[in-house]
Amino acid sequence: MKKIDLTSKRITSHITKKSAEAEPEITNMMLDARYLRQSSSLIQDSLQKGFDVLQLANGDIVATGTKTVVYHYSWDQEKGKLVKSKPDAGRKQRRANVEEDEEIESEDA
Repeated sequence: MKKIDLTSKRITSHITKKSAEAEPEITNMMLDARYLRQSSSLIQDSLQKGFDVLQLANGDIVATGTKTVVYHYSWDQEKGKLVKSKPDAGRKQRRANVEEDEEIESEDA
């Protein structure tokens, strides 16, 4: 005779009950103008930067991506070898602008 394990069904019904209790709180958050404004801005900015964005059922937002690293090598005639060049000034300026944007975003939160 084969035994049937019903414990997993009990756990599933318990989880479903908890998520149903939290649903009104999530619905209220999704209707909050502040959440909508901040989340849509965050999602749009993340997508423009090339991130993959996931908005979870509880309202959490996950953004993942990879950072592209560029190395620039120049030929040094005197040394007779390739030498890593310093980054352009424009790149440093862009990095400063990004850091300013991140500070502004953290102040809004």
